[in-house]
Amino acid sequence: MLGKVLTIAGNAFRETVRQPVFCVVLAVGGALIAVSPTLSMFTLMEGVKLVQDMGLSTILLTGLLLAVLSASNVVTEEIRGRTALMVVARPVGRGEFVLGKFLGLVLAEFAAAYLLMIVLTLTVRVGVPEAVTSPIDMAAIVGEVAAVVGAVAVALGANYFFDKPFASAVVFAGLAFFSAVFFGLAFFDSNLRPVGFFSAMDGDTVRACLALFPVLAVLTGAAVACATRLNLVTSVVICSLLFVAGILSEYLFGRFAATSLAARVPYTLLPSFQAFWLGDALAGGKAIPWGYVGTAAGYGALYSAALVFLGMMLFERREIA
Repeated sequence: MLGKVLTIAGNAFRETVRQPVFCVVLAVGGALIAVSPTLSMFTLMEGVKLVQDMGLSTILLTGLLLAVLSASNVVTEEIRGRTALMVVARPVGRGEFVLGKFLGLVLAEFAAAYLLMIVLTLTVRVGVPEAVTSPIDMAAIVGEVAAVVGAVAVALGANYFFDKPFASAVVFAGLAFFSAVFFGLAFFDSNLRPVGFFSAMDGDTVRACLALFPVLAVLTGAAVACATRLNLVTSVVICSLLFVAGILSEYLFGRFAATSLAARVPYTLLPSFQAFWLGDALAGGKAIPWGYVGTAAGYGALYSAALVFLGMMLFERREIA
């Protein structure tokens, strides 16, 4: 069973990252984060906090779009095109099919979020120029530009000489180049003087980004469950409503849950995305412990598992023959 699930997951991952829309949405998200310092100038020394807040929001919205669009292409289109029938007609259960698709999609989501996390951390390191005399980390800027140019050049070469899909090639090359820049600069400060590993990076920004990964897993689980039955537009509406409800659940239901059953039920059933949002902690200068990130990951894993199980039940009752 495990081998079948991993095979389906690998195929789903490759199919997702080679989609042009995946590359375009990821590129737009990265560009928005990279240029956010220019939108945060002259904010009375609050520019970095605004960049962090905008970056975390961009990661969430990019993840929502990628989850719904990718699930529609990888799950819904396969069911409509009868490709799924060829898979489940073999000794592959429908539950294994849904689980494999979810794992492949969530891996692609995490790869995209990881790349955006690196861009945000490097952008925070660059800083926001409040005045012409404000120091700017040119090493980080040059590293980001070099990573983009290198990734595009490698992808163009792979596409031209080896006929590899440009979208997937640029994503894989981008992961490699940005990782090299990120971990390489972790040993140096803005003046390229050697420092302790990662002391030149903002660790709290990294932890705040990692705390969003469970949210992306939950959104992917919801997108896969919707894709087993619904079209793209309906899936977008439902996942967007779930996203908004999860963000506002504490405000809408949490404060009344102790005294009202009508509020306690939706508060219990809906995911509480506010618990994953650590932008307020960054703005307040509070340290983010790794233990909190681990607890958030456990909560997201359990909720994602419930949504995947729901998707299995929905797909089990769908006629695809």
